[in-house]
Amino acid sequence: MAKFLKINGVVLVSILFLMGGFTGCTPKPSNEEVGKLEQARAAAESAERKLSDLRMERMKLEQELGGAKAEEEDEQQELEESQP
Repeated sequence: MAKFLKINGVVLVSILFLMGGFTGCTPKPSNEEVGKLEQARAAAESAERKLSDLRMERMKLEQELGGAKAEEEDEQQELEESQP
């Protein structure tokens, strides 16, 4: 049993060592990569602002449409009432 635990311990330590070697140190991004990431971030922020603006405009237009439909219904009702 002790031999089994010793082998498992060695295997576990070996796996941890290998995992640390594969994932431990990564190179820093180059200036070009950082620049591309900044451009992508700026583009995403711009797209989010535009989306927000378009949603606000859509809500405004939907309200105007609702008001116009209500006005049209009122005028239609007045027209029907004025006809004999």
